[in-house]
Amino acid sequence: MLAFISFLLLLLFWVSIFQSSINAATKCTHGGAPHIRYPFHIKGHHFHYQTPPDFELLCKHNLTIIHFASYGNLIVKSITYDLKKIDLVDPKYCAHRVFLNLDLSLTPFHYYYVVKNYTYLNCSNSFSPGLMEIPCLSGPNHHIYTVDPSFSVPDSCEPIKTVAVPYEYSSYLSGNSLGLGLTWDLRDTQTPKQSRDSHIMARDTVVSMGILCIFAIATVMMVKIHLKRRARNWDEKAGHLLQSLADL
Repeated sequence: MLAFISFLLLLLFWVSIFQSSINAATKCTHGGAPHIRYPFHIKGHHFHYQTPPDFELLCKHNLTIIHFASYGNLIVKSITYDLKKIDLVDPKYCAHRVFLNLDLSLTPFHYYYVVKNYTYLNCSNSFSPGLMEIPCLSGPNHHIYTVDPSFSVPDSCEPIKTVAVPYEYSSYLSGNSLGLGLTWDLRDTQTPKQSRDSHIMARDTVVSMGILCIFAIATVMMVKIHLKRRARNWDEKAGHLLQSLADL
């Protein structure tokens, strides 16, 4: 009986651990951020749901990484699922380098903040303090600025590219330590609530099956214990009866 109780407690403990593991969000580091759950997943980890490749994250050097083909790796600082917002940081700490090269047109992501077109200029002369230079893109012999597209370009400057920059950052920020806010759209027929509900149903189904398995195993073991006890009682009664007949 003690062995049966121990086995039952072990099964209940396993189910509680399993339920906690599928309820808890995954992280690249213990105690660190961000929590990773639908629609994101970590490459190489098995999940009970499927997501598009664009939502695949990597764990490198205790950092959470997302890869964009047009730019490369960006560090995931945080993910706010209610707002559908993912905050990123450029490993080189130069958000303006990202603005110049990141192409989101073929991904489910776009900038979280309202964007505004800015023209990047490469100038041989410094215009300080008239314009705020971007240090992470500038060098000793060239100076990079962002201006309104209608800005009259001086002879000492050449336009690099006009791109849509999140208006939150403004053209007057240096951008050497700025994060990047993106949001996303799921390219499927389910609404976010339907997707979330389907994953909750899948989770509850797995847990329910585990509980049913425990109940079935417990029932079988109880029946076996009961049958063994009846057989032992029967043997004892038969032994007493034979002993009584022998004493006659």
